Amino acid sequence: MYSLITPCAYEPDPAAGPWLENLRVLTFAEQWRTELADLAALGWRSREPFAGLPVRRLDSLLRAVAPGVLATGRGATADSSVPWLYAQEPVPVDVVLPAFLSWVMALRPESEHQTATERVLDAVRQTEPVWTSCAVDLTGTEVSPGGTALPHHRLYALLPELLALRLAERPYRAQGADTDTWFRVVSLDQGAELVAWPPQKFRKHGRDHHYSARLLITLHTVPFTPSFRVHVSSGIRRWSTRTPIRVPAGRGATVLFDLPFPWQEEAGTRRLRLAGNAMKYSVPDGRHTWRRHSPVEILADLDIVRRYPKPEDVIATPEKWLNGQDGLAAGVVHSTAMGKHEIATGLMPGERAHLDDWVADGLRPWLRRVPSLSRAFPVNKPQLLPKVTKTDTARRAEVELLAVTARRAALRAATAGEPLHVDVVTIHPGTREHLLRQLASLIGVVDLGQGDFRRWSVDGIDIDLTLSDAGALGNALKAPPETEGKGAQAAEATRARRAAVAARFPRRSGRAGLALVEIPGEDRFIVPGTDPKFALRLGFADTGRLTQFITVADENTADPAIRAEAACQDGLRQLGAISTPAHRAGAGIPDDLQYVALWVARKQATALTKRAGRHLVAVRIRPSDSEHPVRGWDDRAQKWIPYPDLLVSLASGSELATDSPPTGLRATPTVEDQRADIERRVRAILFQVRDRPTLLLANPGNMRDSWRWLGNRTLVKDKLGFADEPDQRIGAFGEHLRIVLVRDRNSREEVPQWYAPGKDNDTPGFGVGLWASRDAPGDSRVFASTADVSGTSKVRRGLRKLGREPEAGPMPTVAAWNPQFLELTVLGCCPVDVPAAWAAVAHQLRFHDDYVPLTRPLPMHLAKLADEYLNPVPAEPASSE
Repeated sequence: MYSLITPCAYEPDPAAGPWLENLRVLTFAEQWRTELADLAALGWRSREPFAGLPVRRLDSLLRAVAPGVLATGRGATADSSVPWLYAQEPVPVDVVLPAFLSWVMALRPESEHQTATERVLDAVRQTEPVWTSCAVDLTGTEVSPGGTALPHHRLYALLPELLALRLAERPYRAQGADTDTWFRVVSLDQGAELVAWPPQKFRKHGRDHHYSARLLITLHTVPFTPSFRVHVSSGIRRWSTRTPIRVPAGRGATVLFDLPFPWQEEAGTRRLRLAGNAMKYSVPDGRHTWRRHSPVEILADLDIVRRYPKPEDVIATPEKWLNGQDGLAAGVVHSTAMGKHEIATGLMPGERAHLDDWVADGLRPWLRRVPSLSRAFPVNKPQLLPKVTKTDTARRAEVELLAVTARRAALRAATAGEPLHVDVVTIHPGTREHLLRQLASLIGVVDLGQGDFRRWSVDGIDIDLTLSDAGALGNALKAPPETEGKGAQAAEATRARRAAVAARFPRRSGRAGLALVEIPGEDRFIVPGTDPKFALRLGFADTGRLTQFITVADENTADPAIRAEAACQDGLRQLGAISTPAHRAGAGIPDDLQYVALWVARKQATALTKRAGRHLVAVRIRPSDSEHPVRGWDDRAQKWIPYPDLLVSLASGSELATDSPPTGLRATPTVEDQRADIERRVRAILFQVRDRPTLLLANPGNMRDSWRWLGNRTLVKDKLGFADEPDQRIGAFGEHLRIVLVRDRNSREEVPQWYAPGKDNDTPGFGVGLWASRDAPGDSRVFASTADVSGTSKVRRGLRKLGREPEAGPMPTVAAWNPQFLELTVLGCCPVDVPAAWAAVAHQLRFHDDYVPLTRPLPMHLAKLADEYLNPVPAEPASSE
């Protein structure tokens, strides 16, 4: 068992003092702003106010072609006092100005705006850029009233960029490698990225597969901690070289360019950057085009010698462009939507630790690695069933009987004495048999019965099953040909499929039933809006049924029995038939404790949905309740309803693009309206749970844009706040209320990656437990929760992808699965409480006998999954590259 874990995070080193850099800066001239804003606003057709200058493209262009530019500042086009360009020395005018003028000409290239463009070009030429000196404190930080670091605002963009450039100047030698690896900087909206360049190759099945090491640098704060954190996450960037590339419809692809400098005097300068561009299919143009912020489109105006590729060139011959032509290279970043890649994602802890040591050396003396974390609580997991070896068959049978008994008890509580109706709707007979066997095995049914209508009765539970063929239900959606408009087509196609479901499955009365439905995989629905999953979910919800899908098997899917078991377990979860293992956090935790988790589901604005919006989902678990222990908050009825009823109601309330708004209600609530509504609902929920001990779980990354007080800068121990009101003591909302904030990695890398250092030069690994900084004060409120590796993961912790194994080559085709690190902040508790015990309760909620360790505590896991009933398609996940 590991006694320490090491976060891949850094903080200012007090021994080094302030990190002061005297940089040269250039501001965005006031004369430019006025003229350019007028030009860019020409032809603006949106009803929304003009969004401001599209300067991202210019920033990308300057970083790509002007080697002296270190970074670009945010907000410079709106405020002339904010630095726009940062450099060690003034960048010559004959470098900045041509790039600037090329960008101006691309703002409004339409012929009718040519006169206006010429007027602006003249105005820009008459105003020469003036560089000034600026002392920048790269560790500059204030401290909030709650004791949390408040880094100077410009550091969020500037510091990651400068750190990335610093690291790009140093070679990296992977373990067992024969040559050095060099990194290139890729600027991002959130932080900066380092990508190993040129990519590595791995030959398999007679062709080369390309990949690179990847580092992501971001700046963050930790509640009640007076210094900021720099997170450096490592992984694998895969390059797509299939000919031609399959660009996901409606999503597009990222292309990173290795660009030569267009200035002859810079020809010998080593390149430190890759320029990010994006391509997407344009329906009006009938082809793929570079999207608006891509700088490559206007590079031809600066470099008349070289030919820069169009999207169709890169799609047709991606490997040729990746290898480079005429000093120019372009790599298409692989995404899972493009299909299978022979290179697998992730790094194991051995290589992550080696990279982390290289980063630590490169950031000295100004930044130091944060102290390692030691165990904060002696018990790692709740009361779970014992693990038994496969050879001990008698003991395994006993443990399985205990698991079946627990599932029956959970299902009995969820159905509350009413029969459960299950529809098994499949394409292939084999899938039907697997689903029946696995469902029977989970709840201990011996006789599966015969025919298309069956009843299982076991231990006081009655289950009515109806078996049927899916028929055309899983086919791609298609609107009637006479339907006009993209939104109307999507809505009509969805309505037609909902009607088809209603015609085949009679509406149920009473509690929600469950439909286990087999459908083709997502790769069968290339055209956007044709995937029938959401339409089927709505259709079955109309008839009073929940839906759990299982996709048609292919050569890439897992064993059918395993997939069927997972589908059945997820179906039981939707029914609320899931037990909560008893915690082992000590006697100080009340016996009648209830858990409440909050999650804001964001409805996406698509061709199908009417508009974007936010919906607060609240899930309450009372483990000791004999009926419906898992419930959700119904704001309309102002009461807690069974969890499956909540899911059905969410789907039934979905608005489609052509639905008319309810009479008398505002059609489009503003963002502030939605925030006020979320806070109102939170208050109502807090009032409802004040009668008994409650652990409230909230995710700041998910909720702080709706409940602004949850931002780190406003947090204060044992207080709670809402908009336009003074903070109040936690006790004002209930004397038995405790609050734990659960922060995950999300798309902004808000928590660090980690590894457990090995002893005596042993290979690093992973450790499960609750952790706290060894330097933390005795009343610390911030903890780290880590889970163990899934039992199905057999990957060696020392496996290498970047370097060579002893007496072998690299092994990049093996996926490396890394357990999720959660930051747990005990925001509110009673004076007599031990904060670590309440953090331990939240931590232990990640573990369950029937599931691999959860990425979030069980109540929050259930609240987040409700999003499946609100959105037509899930938000595209962050790349795990």
